[in-house]
Amino acid sequence: MLARWIMVLCLGMVLPLQAQTLVQARLAGQSYQLELVADPDSRRQGLMGRSELAPGTGMLFDFPEGTRPAIWMRNMRISLDLLFVDENARLVQIFAEVPPCDAPPCAIYEAERALRFVIEVPPGTAAQLGLQTGDQLDLADRPSLPPPRY
Repeated sequence: MLARWIMVLCLGMVLPLQAQTLVQARLAGQSYQLELVADPDSRRQGLMGRSELAPGTGMLFDFPEGTRPAIWMRNMRISLDLLFVDENARLVQIFAEVPPCDAPPCAIYEAERALRFVIEVPPGTAAQLGLQTGDQLDLADRPSLPPPRY
């Protein structure tokens, strides 16, 4: 019985609690592997607490219809580029090299209008790729799928 509990505990430390959904995206023709977050708890957590974000990776936030996303960098350890993207995967706003915030008040990076997606990538990515507002991004099949309901 004790051996069974030890095995369960060991597996719990090795296996993730929940599998991450990954989206193979293309930004300015470059391949990016983005972790998809589409529920309130995952969106709240975001990349908080991570100490690095590898090149070619990031996070794709998928918001319910009618959402005007607002991102803050409270409890972040790293700077990020924030890409605000509409329901057709068109780049609408770029906040480049946004620094972490150690203590309130923290700046809030808010969309000018309702949008479906926010992409967080390593700092300097937007400049390195030459991204500009109006660019069409490839988010695989995400834009054709219904937005999350909450």
